Amino acid sequence: MTETPSLRRRVTLSALALLATALVVFGVVIDFAFGSQVSRDLHDRLVATAARADALVATGASPEQTAAQLNGGGIRALLVTADGQAYGDPAISPDTQAGPGTALAPPAPPPPPDRRDGPGKPVGPPPPPPPPRPLDETNTAIVQPLPDGARLILVADTTQATAAVRDLRELLIGAGAITLAVAAALLIAVARGALRPLDRLTGLARAISTGDRGRRLRPDRPNTELGRAAAAFDGMLDALEAAERQAQEAAEAARRAEAQTRAFLADAAHELRTPLAGIQVAAEQLTNTADDASPDARTRTKRRLALLLSDARRAGRLVTDMLDLSRIDAGLPLRVAEVDVVGIADAQVERADMLAPQTTVVRTGVDRLVITADPHRVGQILANLLDNARRHTPAGGRITVHVEVLGPVAHLVVSDTGEGIAPEDRERVFDRLVRLDASRDRDHGGAGLGLSIARALARAHGGDLVCEPRNGGAQFRLTLPIIAPRP
Repeated sequence: MTETPSLRRRVTLSALALLATALVVFGVVIDFAFGSQVSRDLHDRLVATAARADALVATGASPEQTAAQLNGGGIRALLVTADGQAYGDPAISPDTQAGPGTALAPPAPPPPPDRRDGPGKPVGPPPPPPPPRPLDETNTAIVQPLPDGARLILVADTTQATAAVRDLRELLIGAGAITLAVAAALLIAVARGALRPLDRLTGLARAISTGDRGRRLRPDRPNTELGRAAAAFDGMLDALEAAERQAQEAAEAARRAEAQTRAFLADAAHELRTPLAGIQVAAEQLTNTADDASPDARTRTKRRLALLLSDARRAGRLVTDMLDLSRIDAGLPLRVAEVDVVGIADAQVERADMLAPQTTVVRTGVDRLVITADPHRVGQILANLLDNARRHTPAGGRITVHVEVLGPVAHLVVSDTGEGIAPEDRERVFDRLVRLDASRDRDHGGAGLGLSIARALARAHGGDLVCEPRNGGAQFRLTLPIIAPRP
């Protein structure tokens, strides 16, 4: 079974899958490159600030000045001197270690001194502590040792960088989704337009199946894939139409020839039957009255009349055969009935024995076999087979008719001890007007129609007649169903 997936769906989904894969790869690459660049920028700023701190320490700046110079621009600094004093951003813990993502909380401020107006009297409430920075901020920090033994902690706030990366990712996802949606719509439209020739091909095939055989695709570019398919389809339709036209013409010619042949055979047979019957009757009468003349005249007259009678009988047999062929071609009606085929065989064997007393004709096999068949036509088949055997069996020979039953089929085998039939002629002998020995058959009155008529009659009963191989003679097997099909 040929797979027939939807080309439009397959092309659209394949293209969208490839585009989605490309967009994902492109987004991952952009996200990674942007994040790496942001990280490098922050690190470079921290390194530059650390180098600036080294320069300030080298110039002898105080810790307060150094911390004040370094704070700003998104970078916070805390300078811890060698004796543990901290200067700079109080939100940075002096114990901060270098690394990204460190949550920094402000250190606990020292309690302010009490301000009193006098002994035991407070001036006012203490100032509130500085607000802590949000804990959700992300930071990256480096710890830089200074030449004077102090330790510098630099913290860069990455909140903005992280937000920029997140915004970029959302932008890439949104742009990718919009791109896929637009691409899907465009691909559907493009695929519909690209596959429109296939829709035309389908419509043409349906139109042809309904009887419109003259339509064609006629591609404008036969060198493309669809063009080659359309050209091949048109060529196939042309060939089919030509073959159908030739078949119709041949069938019509055959019908005309068959009708003419049937008309000729029927007309010739009917036209010849009456004069031939008159010739035969006149010849028989002349034969019976020839005794009134002189002996020599009577002898010559009898010879002439015998020749006339022989030719008339031969012509009569030819006319009868022509009539039988005409009826068979037109659909021979059978008058079937239950008959004993053994009795028919015995009658034909007795007739052949009387016509050929120099030849032994016997029947073997079962003694009774009742079948449904046309007794006249079965007798005609056996008569043709036995006449053929008589003409080809020399004096002293033997002709055998064997009757047997094999399953639901009756078998009648007619064999002789004549010269036999060559293997290449066993099928040709059933053709019309075929005589393997034309001169001898003509002398005996044969016209080469007997075996053809016999096979046609056998097949009209639902059986068959074949010539089988045999050493030392010919053998024909007639098969007839026990229950013949009703006409």
